[in-house]
Amino acid sequence: MSDTLHAADAGIADAGIADAGIELLRIRFVPQLPERAVALAAFNDPAPCFAIAVEHPADSAATDAHGSLDVTLLSPESSIPAQVPAAAASSIFVKLRGAELTWRPGHATLQSDPTQADALLPALAEFAHYERELRQIEAQIASGWADLEQDKSLAFDVTPADLARREDVGSRMNQAFARRIRYARIEPHLYEPGAALSSAGQKLGAELRERARIEARLETADAQLEVYEHIYEMGGQRLGEFRASHEEHKLEWIIIVLLAAELVALLAQMVWSFKR
Repeated sequence: MSDTLHAADAGIADAGIADAGIELLRIRFVPQLPERAVALAAFNDPAPCFAIAVEHPADSAATDAHGSLDVTLLSPESSIPAQVPAAAASSIFVKLRGAELTWRPGHATLQSDPTQADALLPALAEFAHYERELRQIEAQIASGWADLEQDKSLAFDVTPADLARREDVGSRMNQAFARRIRYARIEPHLYEPGAALSSAGQKLGAELRERARIEARLETADAQLEVYEHIYEMGGQRLGEFRASHEEHKLEWIIIVLLAAELVALLAQMVWSFKR
């Protein structure tokens, strides 16, 4: 591989696979580009981010805070050794002219010549980045249904007890709207590969999107996000109206008490004057 990939051979020989035409690297997604590092790809959505290829760490189970993709690069004539993780049932297989890719979240095996691999890795990094963002949104939607069931009654009725948990409801409301913002930012990138990719990279990106059922997943996530938005929009409006009404009632009672106090004081003054 070229030097721009920063894929070192150190540690590969210890694994007993360096002579088999195999390279191991980790594509990391970082918010800032390290000094002297060359980016495989740069992203603006849902937040500024760079994909860089680094030496595969000794601890392959380690995870990066901003996400990563472990890639095994095989030469066309090499066979897959025992050290390379086997394809899982959920893996996606894509075959292009002169290249074969097996992908699953967090792992990929690419068999091609080095020049073709250089052209395909940016497309692989782009797909992994945006698919991971979509997967996170899907996971957050799935984990939030129980809270949504609890909060759905706020869309049509609010009680004084509901005011005590308005901060928790407001937090979940903000999370739902934040997911919609993130979805809106990544959606255009998931329908088709970036125009800046090579023709082979665009073809790989399109194949990955089709095999991963990205379009159907986007439609499902969009419909589910609408459910969250509708309930929390209605619930937020009802909570606001109920709180305003509650404050108005408190103000009305304060005014009544003040008027009553003023009336008592006036009557007391009249009685005092009458006795004199």
